[in-house]
Amino acid sequence: MRRFFALLSGLVLSTLGASSAFAASLDAATILKDFNAVVYTDGSTSSDIEGAAVIGGNFSGTSVYQIPRTTTLPSGYGALTVFGNASGSIHMENGSNAYFGGGTVGFNGGGSYISAPSGTISDFEKTMNSFSSLLASLASNSTLPTTDNNEVIKATPGANGIAVFNITADQLAAIPSYKIDLNGASTVIFNVSGTSVTVNATDESGVTGADNIIWNFFDATTVTLNREFVGTVLATKAAVTNSSPIDGTLVAKSWIGQGELHNYGFDGNLPIPVPEPASLALLGVGLFVLEVVRRRRA
Repeated sequence: MRRFFALLSGLVLSTLGASSAFAASLDAATILKDFNAVVYTDGSTSSDIEGAAVIGGNFSGTSVYQIPRTTTLPSGYGALTVFGNASGSIHMENGSNAYFGGGTVGFNGGGSYISAPSGTISDFEKTMNSFSSLLASLASNSTLPTTDNNEVIKATPGANGIAVFNITADQLAAIPSYKIDLNGASTVIFNVSGTSVTVNATDESGVTGADNIIWNFFDATTVTLNREFVGTVLATKAAVTNSSPIDGTLVAKSWIGQGELHNYGFDGNLPIPVPEPASLALLGVGLFVLEVVRRRRA
């Protein structure tokens, strides 16, 4: 029995280690606030990225600014992290740093090449995929108005300050122009179903709500944004193309950009997260230990 408990203690300690390592990885709130772009595979853009970006594959781009310069990024990450090769005319502005697996990047204002972060793109991918699924499971408490020019989309937040719209890609495509009325909401979530999404609507809100709105394209494999788009774009399965600026964080499987990424880190409330896998394993081990002790005492 002593040997059994020694083995069990080892299992608990190893699970604790896994839990600590997982907890040290980035959570959804940190990713959406600190990074302007997270692309799981390849990305390219002919326009500037104002904030920090992480690219899992190869990247061809222009200037990366990390605005504001005072942003404190998670440990080990510079304004640009490219796990593949960097190409094009990439210039790191404002003294910002970069890691890239291969290729050439220019540095302006005192920035430099840094070593690879301890994390990988899969850390971002697991976290953001789970987060997208969590949002998609939320019940709607807000509805779209009748489709019209300059229609006002009014949020009706719950007690937690979160408003949820569950809509289809066809409904979104049918809107010619709109304004979003936060109506006191700290967070507005648009869960958009459909595998192919094209947005031609004009957002008349300016940048109001840029750091409070999440567009969760949880089904999409392609997302095409033909107008300036306000809010976080969460498209974890999709190839995203934007021909105009995105005012918020972009999370995508792949990306071709022709419009700037403007750095409006998400600053709203988030739903309670799903327990991390290692935490669930630790809980299971703990319950098992308690049951063994209970039976020994019985």
